[in-house]
Amino acid sequence: MNTGHEAKKSQPLDSMAISKDGYAFNTLDAYWKLSKDVTVSLGYAESLRSAAQTGFRLALQRYAEEMSAHYTENMAILFKRYLRDTGADGVTSKDLLNWRAMLGDELQWKLGALRTFLIAWHEYGFAGISGDVADLLDSWRIKGNEKGQAVALSCPETGPYTDVEMASMLNWASQAVSKREISFEDYVYFMTLAMTARRTVQLAALRGGDLRSEGCARIFRLNIPRAKQRGGRFRSQFRSLPILEDLYLALKKLHERAIAHVEAAIGQRIDDDLRKEVPIFINEDVVAGLGGAVDLKGALLGNRPDSLHVTTAALDSVLRRCGRACTARSERTGEFIRLSSRRFRYTRGTKLRREGFGAFVIAELLDHSDTQHVRVYTENTANEVSIIDEFIGPQLAPFAQACLGKLVLSERDAIRGDDPRSRVANNRLNAVGTCGNYGFCASGYRACYTCTHFQPWVYGPHQEVLEDLYLEKARARDAGCPDVVVSASDQLILAVEHCVDLCSEFKEKLNVSDSDEAMVYV
Repeated sequence: MNTGHEAKKSQPLDSMAISKDGYAFNTLDAYWKLSKDVTVSLGYAESLRSAAQTGFRLALQRYAEEMSAHYTENMAILFKRYLRDTGADGVTSKDLLNWRAMLGDELQWKLGALRTFLIAWHEYGFAGISGDVADLLDSWRIKGNEKGQAVALSCPETGPYTDVEMASMLNWASQAVSKREISFEDYVYFMTLAMTARRTVQLAALRGGDLRSEGCARIFRLNIPRAKQRGGRFRSQFRSLPILEDLYLALKKLHERAIAHVEAAIGQRIDDDLRKEVPIFINEDVVAGLGGAVDLKGALLGNRPDSLHVTTAALDSVLRRCGRACTARSERTGEFIRLSSRRFRYTRGTKLRREGFGAFVIAELLDHSDTQHVRVYTENTANEVSIIDEFIGPQLAPFAQACLGKLVLSERDAIRGDDPRSRVANNRLNAVGTCGNYGFCASGYRACYTCTHFQPWVYGPHQEVLEDLYLEKARARDAGCPDVVVSASDQLILAVEHCVDLCSEFKEKLNVSDSDEAMVYV
């Protein structure tokens, strides 16, 4: 051990430190509040020998200053697990060997994760980790936690969503907020999560000024704060992400609500510059405690700039509420789709790979600093796409429940059935149903099958639509088009299949057939 390290070993704990997120904490305390979301408990450190305890706190302090609060917390939790399992009062080669044996192959990744911290502890030069222990740790090649299995196997419970599942969830969310089954705030967060595939902590950090509208072409962007950046402070680094106008407008409206909430709390209007700093997703409890404009400015631009932002725990609760309310079904399982922020990231990575992007582009668009975490998308392509064709479409369609319209026996039973302009014709110019929307729509007949305003006729020629869609898909496949193009109409195919199914069930109840022309009303 060099003399520089020996000198460091004798250094005492500083009583105060500042976390990466700007939170002051006493290093001697049993609890360290490192961010609005994270408080680390260190009471168990009292079981360590004096020198080891000081070294551990110094090393963890360095992590708290340079790493994310959540990562620091994970290291503290893993070290607690090591002490609990081994009964050790320090870090020795014998105790580490025993712990590795205790964990076994399945849980050995815990030691692998802690290993980085223990080696860093030694390299910082703090007491508690000898050179022999560091050499042992450095020599180990520990099997990590299995990564990418959910993606590689396209697991319907934990893996990426299919295009059909994504479309079903987005359709459900739009319907749910209009029916007030979920709040507007919950809707905006769900849509932002689904359409950006960013981490919860990144979305919690959004502010009004991150919304950008560019040029006459109306290009919309969202500047998203980066996460997991060593040494980076709160909202110090960003990546710009193009977004759809619908999401831009929803976030804009939510931000306006947040501003109104803040102004009501402080009893005055705030200037334009400060308005841009107001979080999009606010912590209403903290906002309620603001004493005035000075307090507001201090909270947004002071030492704890994240204090007015919603906690990640609160956003996790939003997703759970949406999950309980969600009635979108998976075409793979027939069950309600399980919502997960991680699955949205898997989906984005898988979709980018299907579209032909390489590892560096995928890493950039998923906000990874390097390519090591996106290999699962570039190395596993066999199960990327769920191909829906005429052989399995009819079986999957009832599960997808993709047809959102209300079936009617005839045109005369439909809303606006007396208006010829409401007729919906297929590609062969044969009427298949009635549009119940009194507003203008230029989407074309294909969009009708996934629209709540559509009223398909029981005896309409929906099979013709289905045949045309399958022919188009076959032509695209034969032409060598990418999978993303071939499968682009899968949601519509399932919707039409579902419609055909519903019509058949209705006819069976009436005990008539398609050929029974007397029953066709036009």
